[in-house]
Amino acid sequence: MSNEFLDSLENLDALNVSDFIKFSQRGIEKENLRSSNRSISLRAHPKAYGSSLTNSRITTDFSEALIELVTGPNKDLNNCLKELEDIVYFCLKNTDEDFWPASIPMSIENEATIPIADYGGTNSGKLKKLYRVGLSHRYGSMMQTVSGIHYNFSFDDQLFENWANKDGETLREFKDKKYLSLVRNFRRNAWLITYLFGCSPIVPKAFAKGREHSLKELNPNDLFLENATCLRMGELGYISKSQDNLNIAYNNLEEYLADLKKALTTDHPRYKTLGTKVGDEYIQLNTAIIQIENEYYSSIRPKRLVGSGERPINALRDNGIEYVEIRALDNNIYDPFGISDETAIFLESFLFYCLLSEDQPCDADEINKIQNNWGNVVLFGRDEDLNLQFKEGSIPLRDKAAEILDEMTNFESRIGNQEYKNIFKRSLESQRQKISDSNMTPSGKLLREITASGLSWDEYTDQIAKNHKEEILRLKKDVGYLEKQAKKSLEEFDLKEAQEEDDFDSFLGEYLSAIE
Repeated sequence: MSNEFLDSLENLDALNVSDFIKFSQRGIEKENLRSSNRSISLRAHPKAYGSSLTNSRITTDFSEALIELVTGPNKDLNNCLKELEDIVYFCLKNTDEDFWPASIPMSIENEATIPIADYGGTNSGKLKKLYRVGLSHRYGSMMQTVSGIHYNFSFDDQLFENWANKDGETLREFKDKKYLSLVRNFRRNAWLITYLFGCSPIVPKAFAKGREHSLKELNPNDLFLENATCLRMGELGYISKSQDNLNIAYNNLEEYLADLKKALTTDHPRYKTLGTKVGDEYIQLNTAIIQIENEYYSSIRPKRLVGSGERPINALRDNGIEYVEIRALDNNIYDPFGISDETAIFLESFLFYCLLSEDQPCDADEINKIQNNWGNVVLFGRDEDLNLQFKEGSIPLRDKAAEILDEMTNFESRIGNQEYKNIFKRSLESQRQKISDSNMTPSGKLLREITASGLSWDEYTDQIAKNHKEEILRLKKDVGYLEKQAKKSLEEFDLKEAQEEDDFDSFLGEYLSAIE
């Protein structure tokens, strides 16, 4: 067990801030495709959900059919999960469609039919749509239909204030340093999240059509790898070859922002050849490696809230890191809401573990090891003989995973709330079982069940979607507050649409040149 981890934990004990549940805040973003009869929905974003531009709780991601449900930041984990359940319930109550429960989409034979999200005629709405049009030209629309859970998490300032060294370092400098150490440690061990919670070992053949892959045939309709965990986060999903050489290390905020700025301002040869317009029609925001900050794909990102029109890179430079966004979680196909309290509490305790672990910079060789470990666990994670590469050498996945869980066991006695202590204990036991038997992982269970069912991916997942909807609607929740919010967002949208604005060319030029 690492001395630095235990020293940090005992240090926080002495300062009365070692209960991570008590000194933290979280928010959840859940994505799902709207579906009907095993097909992607071709309908517009339902009016009952409000405006996708102005409703902060219900919006869309890449596609008009890719719904994104967003909780507010919450100091209480159960309340946060309850709000997510309310939003899912409200949405399903107001549609005759289903929510596809998996991260991998149903069969979509022609990606040109995938409807790109529309946000109306305001400049900000046009910007959001054009960014997505750019993604479709860069990566194809099929890749953009995968969905997942994004988990936003922060520790209270009180924890940092008590912990901070009072030797001339400001609170902001201390927080930035600690959050970036957390990010580096998360990336070093993000393979564990992929192994434990990955739920995408199968894709329909249509998803991989015309793309290079190493998958095998599961049945006449679908492809798989027997030991895969999370194909969503592999070469067919959110991995971008054009970003492979960015080598962003997160060693300090200045370096991270410089790397990000380079990606935002350096032309990519293929995107430059594409150009920004075909005739008078825009097809992407610019020709840089990434059009905007959100296009940088990573398992975790340091972030802060931004105002309307504000660039995230400037907000981070001016005010520092406010929270981290974890992007490595698949939707759990077996959970009606995509994520359980056991998953959430494990993820939060894992982030606390990353915060307290050794604060070591990252170099190019280690970044390479991190990417290789990630890729190997995505494709072969449930192989009992899989070894991972670390600075200290080659270690079997199971041994390293057990070592991390052993260290995390130390958190149990620090959790003051008995209910959360019980959830944490149950969760840790569940994760231990998955490490000793990979068939207990969501990806192992999914592969076993779909094979036994004799159904195709589309048939099996559609059945689960219908069962989830039935189960959720039986809850009879009071969600009047979400109905009010949806109506209010439509009024806000109409007001925005009625306002006079500069022409879009000027607006876009100003937005793109606003990087400091």
